[in-house]
Amino acid sequence: MEKQLSVATETPVSAPIAAAANTAAPKKKFISYIHNFRGVAIIYVVGAHILLNWKEGSVSHKILDIIMQNSTILFLFIAGYLFQHLSAKFEYKDYLVKKFQNVICPYLLLSAPVIVYRVVTQDINGFTLEDHPDFGSWPRWEQAGYYLLHGAHLQQLWFIPMIALYYLIAPVLLYMDRKPVLYGSLVPLVILSYIVQRSVLSDTLVMAVHFLSVYVFGMFLSRFKDQFLVFAQKYWVAITVLPIAFLVLNYFVSKPFYDPVDYTHKMLFCPFYLYWLWRLEKYVPRVVDTLAVYSFGIYFVHYFFVLLLRGGYQLAFHRPMPGNLLIWAVCLIIVMALSIWTLQLAKRILGNKSKFLVGC
Repeated sequence: MEKQLSVATETPVSAPIAAAANTAAPKKKFISYIHNFRGVAIIYVVGAHILLNWKEGSVSHKILDIIMQNSTILFLFIAGYLFQHLSAKFEYKDYLVKKFQNVICPYLLLSAPVIVYRVVTQDINGFTLEDHPDFGSWPRWEQAGYYLLHGAHLQQLWFIPMIALYYLIAPVLLYMDRKPVLYGSLVPLVILSYIVQRSVLSDTLVMAVHFLSVYVFGMFLSRFKDQFLVFAQKYWVAITVLPIAFLVLNYFVSKPFYDPVDYTHKMLFCPFYLYWLWRLEKYVPRVVDTLAVYSFGIYFVHYFFVLLLRGGYQLAFHRPMPGNLLIWAVCLIIVMALSIWTLQLAKRILGNKSKFLVGC
């Protein structure tokens, strides 16, 4: 099978401006496989958040947990990949302005009503109480500040304060990329991720340290994207088998080894998806493109619909929604559909300004 490996292309120029073109940064070509990877990753993220009442010891639930949980790795890998890919004309000020518009602004606007609700009703979520058992005795203003700075008010929003730290150190990361030998630091960063393991979701600094290797791994495979695809064609069996093997291993390992093995198989699935989404590009369903287009918006809004489904079922049947694969799949489809329709409505009403509210 032959594929065009280069993803950078130069715009044709006439002779009078050839010299200027030679000093210009190359125009980056759209990479369909990383775009489609965004669509796949958001399925993992939403699938991990579907709230059901599974039977104690459910094998189906354990398998779904192993596959779906910690899908932050896929999302963060893509973020690092795109950061490097789009860094040719990097300007720190412009970069921060765009991140504020597309990430921080919707985070603030969507967070405001949730934080007001949390503070007024004292409906404190479990992972916040796990980290701070006395949280209910804190002053209301301190609770609000904690929610905002740690994303602790809604389950998926912990990710935003963490990745904001990576935005702030973008010049350091870019310096690493401009001196490729510094990618050797990826090895100690991966070791650090095994030492500093996932903490409670609201422990922003610990999570930022743990996941930094993932972000840099994405940058690394973007920096050497052509070389990786050549390598992957030669060693595609290993790239395919290893993540699946570690996923299976995750089912059997004891608790002390669960998180390290989980981190390993999620990291290995990043090159797995890069290769197979590249190789099978023409067979990728159109729905994956739709999910990719709205992926960041889905990330922001989907949990509202997860809570709506759970609350609606509880109200109608006076018991938690039971957990099985069929109900999980139906809920996943409903949450995805409602999220996409909401985002489409927001874009129809707000036009380009919808990114300030919902991130896309």
